[in-house]
Amino acid sequence: MSSITLEKHDKLVQRLGEIFPGILTWAVILSPVWLGILNPRAMVYFLTFITLYWSYMAITNTLGLFVGYPRYKKEMAEDWLEKCNQLDFLNLPEPETLPPSKNDLKHFILIPCVNEPHIVIKESFDSLLNQTYSTKSMTLVYTIEEKYAKETKKKIKDIVLPYQDKFDQIMIFVHPAGIPEEAKGVGGANRTWGASRAVQFLIDNGKSPRDYIFSSFDADHIPDKQYMARLSHLYLTIDGRDNHFYSTAMHLFNNNHWRVPSMARIEANFVTLGTLSSRSVPWGLSSLTVETFAAYSCSLQTLIDCDYWDVQIGVDDTMFFWRAFHARNGDFKLAQHYIPYSADAVEGNNYWHAHRSLYKQLVRWGWGALDVPLSFKVFVKNNKIPASKKIMWVYHHVKARVIMTNMVFLLTFGFAILTLVNPAVKQSSFAYSLPDAMSWVLTFTMIFLIPPTYYRAKVTPPMPEEWSVFKKILMNLEGIAVIINLLTFSFFPFLDAQTRMMLGKRMKDLYHTPKVR
Repeated sequence: MSSITLEKHDKLVQRLGEIFPGILTWAVILSPVWLGILNPRAMVYFLTFITLYWSYMAITNTLGLFVGYPRYKKEMAEDWLEKCNQLDFLNLPEPETLPPSKNDLKHFILIPCVNEPHIVIKESFDSLLNQTYSTKSMTLVYTIEEKYAKETKKKIKDIVLPYQDKFDQIMIFVHPAGIPEEAKGVGGANRTWGASRAVQFLIDNGKSPRDYIFSSFDADHIPDKQYMARLSHLYLTIDGRDNHFYSTAMHLFNNNHWRVPSMARIEANFVTLGTLSSRSVPWGLSSLTVETFAAYSCSLQTLIDCDYWDVQIGVDDTMFFWRAFHARNGDFKLAQHYIPYSADAVEGNNYWHAHRSLYKQLVRWGWGALDVPLSFKVFVKNNKIPASKKIMWVYHHVKARVIMTNMVFLLTFGFAILTLVNPAVKQSSFAYSLPDAMSWVLTFTMIFLIPPTYYRAKVTPPMPEEWSVFKKILMNLEGIAVIINLLTFSFFPFLDAQTRMMLGKRMKDLYHTPKVR
């Protein structure tokens, strides 16, 4: 298919791409039924493969933690500002993409806001104020949705104006509602509005985008005091700095870790430990197929070249990656470090509100499957992207959106559904020992809950002192509830989103997860 044909049939290609993840997911979920009737032997082999792959994932995730945690400790022990100061600027790679001198390197930090509480904005601002890297090199750009602009703008001004002279620039923009080309409530539209106007202001005042590292933070993000220094060192020393996005492998949720319900805490731990592990495994494709998520950075020139964010799609973080991937002809990938930032885990005004918010946030994450039609169109439009990379990313989509989402469901209910549909399978020689084998393998992999529990304790704050010994013991046994989470919050929201997308529904409920203090 040529790019001309794609443009002619853009809507059809978009719909096919939207249908693809959902129809594959439902085919896998219902495979014990239809494959159990048509070819039960194949279904038994498929369940065997899923069981073995689950074991492989348990082992590799554990090994990833064994590799990643020491790297985190090592980086935290370094003085990254001093390492920046020791760099020989004249011998850094690609001098044409650098500012005139090391002292001219600046940071462009974008922080979109909606209606966050005063304390959330203040804690985030204080973390930037307390960076070891000079705040005089930082331009802070706050961009606010118009609906809450009056009160949110006042909060920001009350917090930042007393310290305005400590930063290079502090800018505040209000994103108007109702712009015709934008989908209502889309985060990418707010980001694009603020970032593009701040860039234009800098250019109009004689500043060069080449002098800036761009970073995107959420309003609740609290970067470690060495975050900007580590980012600066990584950016200065890397080859192909325009062809990378920069992100930490340590996405923490320590702002409110022990206040949230268990399911929200388990989901947050999945992100923290799963990201640390997958990005640290020294083999496989996991570290090669990473998209932008939450807090990320790139050269400001890259942000300009990819024309900011999509103002129509509600999942802005992932979609930014594909815009940059297209702009860089497929040569755009992760450069990671291990200096963390901390965000809020999902919290509510009460127990039920917290779980409702968690479900809605995960549905929004589930709409990240929109990267399938978007990436497919990028692959067709851009013939400069190597075929090997296209194949690698298709494999990643199938694995992440289909296999990983449905794996635990099949492990738990697959054989039971198969034998209910086709009772003769129980007596077949090829399936007779499968239940016992699956049970043994899954029981064996339970031991791999121990390392994540250990490392969770290493990277999270201590439990509240006022908690009883019994409650603390229960919290340490929380890992056992992972299986419940995998069959509920890590399953239904993603199935929900993919099904809606498959049926042609639009992402109308662009849920903004409230920050609670």
